[in-house]
Amino acid sequence: MKRVANGYFLLHALGLGAIKIPLLIQLKRFINETALIEMGTIRARLTPNYTELDEYGVLLLFCMALLFSMSLGFLFIIVPIAMSIFGLEVYFLRKTGYKFTWDQTLLNLSLGFFDRLMGLYLTERSLILIEQVVSWRLFPGIEKSILAFVLTFIGVDFIWYLFHRMGHRISLMWGIHLVHHQSDEYNLSVNFALSPLGFMIRSIMYSSLVFLGLPVEYVIMCGYLNAFYQYYLHTEFISTIPWLEHVLVMPDHHKVHHASNEVYLDKNYGGVFIFWDKLFGSFMAYEEKPDYGLTTELPQRDFINIQLFFFKKLYSNFRRYGLQRGLHLLWLGPEHQDSHVPDVLPLAAKPNVSKAVIGIAIYLITYRFLTTTDDWLSMCIAVILNLTAIVLVNGITYTKTHIKQLG
Repeated sequence: MKRVANGYFLLHALGLGAIKIPLLIQLKRFINETALIEMGTIRARLTPNYTELDEYGVLLLFCMALLFSMSLGFLFIIVPIAMSIFGLEVYFLRKTGYKFTWDQTLLNLSLGFFDRLMGLYLTERSLILIEQVVSWRLFPGIEKSILAFVLTFIGVDFIWYLFHRMGHRISLMWGIHLVHHQSDEYNLSVNFALSPLGFMIRSIMYSSLVFLGLPVEYVIMCGYLNAFYQYYLHTEFISTIPWLEHVLVMPDHHKVHHASNEVYLDKNYGGVFIFWDKLFGSFMAYEEKPDYGLTTELPQRDFINIQLFFFKKLYSNFRRYGLQRGLHLLWLGPEHQDSHVPDVLPLAAKPNVSKAVIGIAIYLITYRFLTTTDDWLSMCIAVILNLTAIVLVNGITYTKTHIKQLG
């Protein structure tokens, strides 16, 4: 496996090492100067006896998959720690009787794989956008300092709050964000159930901070730190931390956010700081046991239909109600949508150990290859193999007949 020098780990991990634009040159210099970590070579061996792996074997491969496919470099430290914590969580979830299934976990993983695959392209587009915004700055660039970093961190979290609230209150954006809320189980694997479109919209919104003069590098770094903080929020085994709960988002706050109980709906949007919710009237304390998931059942639980069906519903509004009402429904909250559920693609998700192991192995190899090649034909083949791998992980099969509407 190709060795990556310490100053370039982030760009290579995102598949951007070969891009020559001023922002990336500046970013490389910044990362080198900070000397966050010395990269080494990662090696792993996959047992050929995949048919004999038990569910904990799948968990091990799950950890390996996230380690290799998400990143290298500074994530080489963070991701293994995160995965080790998830492994412990799985053990205690099963010991203590909390709801946990591999079907849901592998669905979350397949959504994460798809998000990371699309992220190879979207991250590049996002950085090019930010590079353009630099030339449009409203104010001269703010000098790098501790104060500038703190302001950027707070600014990024405020943008996250706005993005997150829009994701729940605007149907067009709810179609993206519901991917993260589809799980009726609450554990650390929910972190990986994301839509690549959400990443692109966040990048556009974060670029507003660059427009106001905040350092580009700080905006990018604070975006990652904001996401890392939210990792531990998705667990049943931590409730709150006294004193800090008045300022920071705690797992209990986020459990409320993921609940489908009517009293909990559209509450606690904060990422790091909970005072945004208290300031803007969206705060709700943890009171009753939450029921996780969506308020209405999805017609199908595969990584393709989950990302498409709500947009198909919004599209069907134009045929059923006309142009004016259809446009109006795009911007109203999801509670304004009717109960009509459109037909979904004729797919069924039936994960199993053998397919999951094969899919993960293919994904690890082809994703890593994608980050090191510039040949278009090779990239196209690798993308096809990546998508095939995700299908295997999710256990997707063709059902031959369309799945009918629910209810």
